[in-house]
Amino acid sequence: MKKFGFISLLFTAVTLLLLGSPRANAEGEYAWPANYPGVMLQGFSWDAYEDTQWSKLAEDAGELSDYFDLIWVPNSGKCSTNPSMGYNPVYWFTNHNSSFGTETELREMIKTFNSFGTGIIEDVVVNHRNGVSTWTDFPTETYKGVTYEWGPWAICRNDEVAIQPDEEKPTGAYDTGDNFDGCRDLDHTNTKVQDGIKAYLDFLTNDLGYVGFRYDMVKGFGAQYIKIYNESAKARFSVGEYWDGYDNITKWIENTGRTSAAFDFEFKWQLNAAFSAMDFSKLVWKRNGTLNQPAGLIHMDTYQRYAVTFIDNHDTYRESTKFTGDVATANAYMLCCPGTPCVFMKHWLENKAVIKKLIAIRKSVGITNQSTVEVLNTTTNQYVAKVTGTNGELIVKIGRGSYSPAGYTDADKVASSSSYTIWTKVPIKTLDTVRPTVTLSKESGLYLGGVDVVLTATNAPEGAKISYTTDGTIPSATNGTLVASGYSLHIDKKTTVKAVVVSGSEVVSTIKSATYKTEYLPVTIYLKKPEWTTVNFYAWSNDYEAADLLGVWPGKNMSGSTVEEQGITWYKWTSPKECDIVNIIFNNGKDQTVDINDVEGTRYFVLNELTGKSCTVTDVTDIYGGVSNISATGNVSVRCNGSVMVVTAPQQVASIALFSTSGAQVAQAQFANEISVSGLQRGIYLYRVTLADGTVAQGKVVR
Repeated sequence: MKKFGFISLLFTAVTLLLLGSPRANAEGEYAWPANYPGVMLQGFSWDAYEDTQWSKLAEDAGELSDYFDLIWVPNSGKCSTNPSMGYNPVYWFTNHNSSFGTETELREMIKTFNSFGTGIIEDVVVNHRNGVSTWTDFPTETYKGVTYEWGPWAICRNDEVAIQPDEEKPTGAYDTGDNFDGCRDLDHTNTKVQDGIKAYLDFLTNDLGYVGFRYDMVKGFGAQYIKIYNESAKARFSVGEYWDGYDNITKWIENTGRTSAAFDFEFKWQLNAAFSAMDFSKLVWKRNGTLNQPAGLIHMDTYQRYAVTFIDNHDTYRESTKFTGDVATANAYMLCCPGTPCVFMKHWLENKAVIKKLIAIRKSVGITNQSTVEVLNTTTNQYVAKVTGTNGELIVKIGRGSYSPAGYTDADKVASSSSYTIWTKVPIKTLDTVRPTVTLSKESGLYLGGVDVVLTATNAPEGAKISYTTDGTIPSATNGTLVASGYSLHIDKKTTVKAVVVSGSEVVSTIKSATYKTEYLPVTIYLKKPEWTTVNFYAWSNDYEAADLLGVWPGKNMSGSTVEEQGITWYKWTSPKECDIVNIIFNNGKDQTVDINDVEGTRYFVLNELTGKSCTVTDVTDIYGGVSNISATGNVSVRCNGSVMVVTAPQQVASIALFSTSGAQVAQAQFANEISVSGLQRGIYLYRVTLADGTVAQGKVVR
């Protein structure tokens, strides 16, 4: 994100020798490894909800791990809108179900990449945060026995919430950076805020398993806080998004105590300028006023280590700053430069064969983030340079016209096009690895009455087995059912099958997953009654025979279709039984929501905005779906009647305790059959009722 808004890395012994171990020195103990040979992938673009599903990345982990050492993915915590790219975060610890998949799928994905030696970098958004249902009601969450409960004191006092008439007023210190007007700017001067962020980063690395962080919107708070957070997390990989010129970016790096790298925006701007003007002399800057070097942070040996070079990212690609030149040639230039190159997902998908070859050349020659460059020729027509790696050297020419490097022949050309050529005498290694795979004979889909699915392992070592699960858990050598290749599994109810190839005690393939439905499961949609005079539902299906399920635009007026549930008025609609996946838009004939796509099962929604052509919604199924306001355990029942929670039990109640879903106790009473909940927000709570004989009843109840 610009203005608006890894899993332990399983290094091989060779990689550990190349990278060395973290140590305190003048350049900072934690930042980005010196002489790092790795290549990074930005594993998403804007609205890449299909390409970047955790399950999709996990299925592609074998191929991606052959070429990329690090993959940067979106913030995985649950956000205040759905779908969301992750830049309006709400939850840090307790909910990592996002627009890219469930927390289980996230952990699966990270673990899979880990097994192949590739680290996952989290898009960390700590400049700002959203509330659960208002601007300021941050969730109470518990991690490692510590409860983090934040209020307006955690928000910068000059945040725009200060002028909102119906919101709590912030009481934190003034912002230490640029304002962000999409969420609440956090007061990083407050040690309680710092402690929460430190715990969050610990959770990301030591619980979820990320290997490092891409800090979003770092212009929004002081660089000195990055140092505090990275030293606490012992982050080996940290890179900040600082949209600015060379002087300001390098100043930011210095102010972090060199505990973070930064994206080389100057590298990107010079690429844009050179290719738009077809003037390749713009690819060169002078180091100390004399030595020609590739332009950007990387032109100075002081900052090569801390430069993450890129051609486009999710923001620039959708703006006027998008790179419009030849993408293959730009990648040839980037992959033959120092710095750590970050390939953009869109470029990878559209130029995969070319980029694979270029990465193979870089790794074969042994180019690192601190490799030396000798610029041999720089004119309007072309840029030519010799780059020295740990295994040899290469010559790269970018631009028009011919060039014949001394000591090289056509036989030494390892990659070329009309606008670039690379020569080297180093043998180029093939990076593709033939890995075992598991296949399922049937793809995900609807199979009325049942289906037989055959599980097959290919390229598997002798004696290998297939481990599969049907309960949603991750299959492994110790979890799941072990079967031989060719096993046929009969499915007679809705089931998700996950399967891997196991050799001995090791998982040696990526996870293959498919969901089979054996009966029609209609969709039921609830919309919390908004402040619209008219409420229309417009729904359609990509598969069902009737495309417009509720008539042509603007759909059906739902004024007569309200129900009362949990003390709330909802509009309710259920699809035809044969239609189990739908898309929907809520509208009032003038204003409308974004498209809400691929809705399954029962879902609850709340409007976030009331005016405009792209009003966002929040999926609140986690709060309201499938939970009654009456909860019973054995002979004990618990009911919320407005402001009072009432317990019905066969004997005297000794105590009642009520907890938030994060585990914080929010109310208690002794020797009483009821407890006041008038001061609590609406939502799900956990209760524990202890009877006089010591019997304990526990469950969920909705306020």
